[in-house]
Order: sequence, then C-alpha cells, then structure tokens
Amino acid sequence: MTVSLLNPANRLKITAGLDTLAVFSSKRTFPSGIPLFLLPDSPFGLDTNSFDLHARQSYVGAFFSGPQLGEFQTSGQLLTFVQNHDLAADDYGLLVYYAFGELKNENWRFAAGLQQDVFNPVSPTIVYLTKMYASGNTGSYRGQLRAERFFQDGDAFGLTVQAALSEPLSTLVTSGAGRITEDNGWPNVETRVEFGFGPRCEIRGSQIRPLEIGVSGVVGQFRTTRTLLADPVNLPPRAVIDTWGIGADFQWWASDEFGARGEFYHGQAMGEYNGGILQSFHPATFDEIHSSGGFGEIFCYLTDDFHVHVGYGIDDPRDSELAPTQIRRNQTYFVNFVWDISKAVQLGLEVDYRKTDYTQFAPNAFLDSDAAVVATRFLWRF
Repeated sequence: MTVSLLNPANRLKITAGLDTLAVFSSKRTFPSGIPLFLLPDSPFGLDTNSFDLHARQSYVGAFFSGPQLGEFQTSGQLLTFVQNHDLAADDYGLLVYYAFGELKNENWRFAAGLQQDVFNPVSPTIVYLTKMYASGNTGSYRGQLRAERFFQDGDAFGLTVQAALSEPLSTLVTSGAGRITEDNGWPNVETRVEFGFGPRCEIRGSQIRPLEIGVSGVVGQFRTTRTLLADPVNLPPRAVIDTWGIGADFQWWASDEFGARGEFYHGQAMGEYNGGILQSFHPATFDEIHSSGGFGEIFCYLTDDFHVHVGYGIDDPRDSELAPTQIRRNQTYFVNFVWDISKAVQLGLEVDYRKTDYTQFAPNAFLDSDAAVVATRFLWRF
C-alpha cells in the first residue's frame, strides 16, 4: 500500500503480513515455536515433545523515500513483528527488527539506526524468524553508524567496502535479563569487503551479481558485573569481555533456477553476534569462549512459484572453555518447500533434524538431545 503525502517528492509505502506457524517437535525447543536449540533431554526418560501454533512472525513495515539531498537519495525503513521484545520471549508484543535512515548514490551509502550487522550478513532460507542463529549463522541487528563505498568495473566486477561503528550488545535474541551486562564505553568496529563477479542483474527480485563473496571482521568489548543478590560472592566484581571475529560469506546463482549460499566464522566471545550458541564467557571465571561455525544451503526453483532449500549449520564452542551444563555443540539439518500461490499468499513446509550437545552435568550424566522438528507456514501479505 502506497500512502500519498503532501510533498510529491516524498513517498511512503506500508507493508504488512499475517504469518502463521504450526510447529511440532519430538523434543522441547528453545524458544518455543521458533527454535534456536534443544533444551536438555529429560534425565528421567520422560517425553518432552511439543506443539506450537502462533502468529508472532506477523509484521508491519514501512519504506519512506524522501527528496534528493545534493547527489544523494534520502530514504528510511522500519520493520516490526508482533513477537515480544526479543526472540527468546514466548509471547506477543512488539519487536522492532530494524529502523534506519540512509543517504545513497551510485558510489556511497551512509546509514544510521537499527540495522543488520556488517559482519556476516548472509542468512539461510528457513521458515523461522530465528534464521538458524546459534547453529552457525552469525550476525544480528543492532544500532549502527555505517558507511559503504561502491566500486564498479563495467559489467564484469564490483567491489563494496563497508565499515560501521555499532552497539556492542544486541537484544534481538535475548534481553540479557538476570545479569548486569553493558557496553564498556566504546562502540564495536565492523568491516566487510564484498567482491562481486559477473554482470549486475535482477535475479528473483533482487539486483545482484551471479557470484558475491564477502570477508568481514569485528572487534569490540563489553563488561559484565556480579549482581550482589544473584551471584556467588567469590565471583570477580566485574570483567571486561573482549570480542573479536572473522567471517566469510558467499552467494552464488548458477542460473535463475539454482544456487547456493553460506557463511563461516571463527572468533571469541561471539554470543552478542549469535555465535558460540549465544555464549560469550564462562559464568564462573568470566573467561572468554572461542567458537567456530557456519552454514551452507543449496536451493532450486523447480518453477517460478515453487522452490526447495536444503542446508546444514553447526556452532561449535571450544569444549575446554565451557562450564558444566553449557552447550558444547549445536547442529541443524533442514529442508523446506516454499510455494508462492500468488504475490499475496505463500505456503511453506520445513523439516529439521536438530542436535544439541551439553557439557557433562554430573558424573555419567549427559543431557544431549536430538529431535525432528516439522513446521508448516501460511503467509498472507497485504
């Protein structure tokens, strides 16, 4: 829906969608209905299967196109979901996913506000809003000041250089309640270089090159403070957690019908970037946790309206740096089928096999869990 404004140079487009998911899992997931990982298996051998039916992925968005400012086009975007304040909250509310303004021309882009990370921005195609976070897909959404420079060499090659100062903590997945966790007085620094090969063209509604490869990095820090009432008194009163990560991503379209995408990362204290299975430090020593992971996906458009996506993701923190009951490995295998009945209506079916392994809880006590998760989706855009 396009809204007419008094100034003809301005345009406002409103989008909305009703997104309904029905999710069955043979073991309980966290969060319920939009899984990141599996909760520990029952030590008593009890069934923990679950069923969820919700519309928390329903959304309202807006795109504003403003007047020219010199050589730059002004614009802004907003996207909100009826999910509660973070993805871990099993409740309805309002989640602002992104909200930013930008200035852009053929050579430069400047943006400010809540937006997707520069670090590892590629995501797999799955039905859940959680996008396989904690299963190898790093990168999140946070407040940023960003600059991008575009270099074009005819139709054969393109280079994009990105840099951003960003908020160290992301509350997209969890709110951080229960601990005093805050920035350390400095922004994080994120950078990325993207190499594009082949002529820039429109593929499935997006202006991209057939092969795009990105290399990115992030450095930063935050601090965590012992709470007097909740934490043991022998914990250090405060610790500064140093974050760093390196990443690589790619998207490849072999044709209009077939392609692949994926990411890899390695880093330290990457929980705020949805790495390390959301774990940044040891809860008793505050030592940083190193982790590695990534995902890969292949996809095929059998027709213009029906496409299939198959992929795998893994997140693997270093076992020796984990405390008892922390998660030592999280894996997801997925296949989904998407049917675009019309521009307004989309149906989806996804089948996952998920496996979450925990560190040893007690002598001879392991609470590893694996499950089949099946989700159906009905999306109505209006």
